[in-house]
Amino acid sequence: MNSEFQSALRRLKPEKHRTPLKPRPESELDFIESAGGRTTKLLYDTTVYIDILQNRFPRRGDAMLRAAEAWHSPVTEAELAATCGLLDPARAQTRGITEQVVAVIERRPSHRTLATDSEIWREAGILSGTLARLQGYKSDQRRRVLNDALLFATARKHGCSVLTRNVVDFDFLQQLDPSGKVLFYR
Repeated sequence: MNSEFQSALRRLKPEKHRTPLKPRPESELDFIESAGGRTTKLLYDTTVYIDILQNRFPRRGDAMLRAAEAWHSPVTEAELAATCGLLDPARAQTRGITEQVVAVIERRPSHRTLATDSEIWREAGILSGTLARLQGYKSDQRRRVLNDALLFATARKHGCSVLTRNVVDFDFLQQLDPSGKVLFYR
C-alpha cells in the first residue's frame, strides 16, 4: 500500500464503523434556513441544478446562491449529461429538456469547476465502500453513493460545503467524515 492510501485509511478509519448508520434528527443538520450568511463556498449537488430547472429550488435559498461562491464538479455534469441520454427521443419534451440541460452545463464557468484527483477518488472510494457495507447497499446504490462521495470529498478538499436536498446520503457521509461540510435544503 502506498503511504497516501494508508494515510486516507488512517484518517477515515473504515474498520471502526461496524453498525448501520441512522439518520440524525434534522435539528442536528445545517439547512439553508438556519445557515444565515455563514456559507461562502458552495459545491452544487445535481439536485440543485434539477430543482432550479424545475423551479423547485426554495425561494429562501435564492439570496444565498447569489451571495455565495458557486463551485461545480464534473460529477454533476456527468449526472446531468446522463439525463440527456436517458430521455426518450420519441417524447415531445425531450428536445426542450435537453436544451435546458445543455444551457445549464455551458453556463458553468470552467474556472469554477473542481476536478476530481486521485486523492478525492481514493477517499470517495473508502467512504462509499464503508457506507455500502454498513447500509447493505446493492450495486446500483453503490454507484449512486460513489458519485455523492466524490462530491463530498471534493468539497472537503477545497473548503466548500456541498449544497444538496439529498439529506440521507450526505448525512451518512458526514457521519463517516465529520470534517466535510454539507448544507441541506428541502
